[in-house]
Amino acid sequence: MSLSADTFLAAQDLVLRFWAVVDEVDDTPGAALFTPEGALVIESFRAEGTEELSRYFAARRKLSAERQRATRHLCTNLRALPGEGTRLAATVTVFSGTGTRPLPLEAPSSLADFTFDCVETPDGWRFREVRGALVFAGADTPDLTKAAQAAKGVPA
Repeated sequence: MSLSADTFLAAQDLVLRFWAVVDEVDDTPGAALFTPEGALVIESFRAEGTEELSRYFAARRKLSAERQRATRHLCTNLRALPGEGTRLAATVTVFSGTGTRPLPLEAPSSLADFTFDCVETPDGWRFREVRGALVFAGADTPDLTKAAQAAKGVPA
């Protein structure tokens, strides 16, 4: 199925807002970008449903504040995937650092391939699933085990 320009732009906006939320430059609750049963899956990490996603995004913000960690996710090569529905793929390069700004610019901390399964709802476009697979991981790549525990409500 070929996507219309309007559909592609709406899905692209959703994807780019997701990264703005992850980088904490948009105050939208992360779980609000997903359907009620939506899922975020990165390697062995999985947060599914509004409750788990809410806990994950809250724990991520708390940890970033405690560590004074800042990130910027650069989403490139965004493209529609063939098949039914509205699915996009992208390459995501992550820059990260800790301390006060401006942070020293270093090599990216990771690079991953992502897919975004998007669906139009009465409340606008939402994710059914966001799935990421690391290609390169540096020393500052977060521990996904802790992220999974946070999503499930397990104390750190």
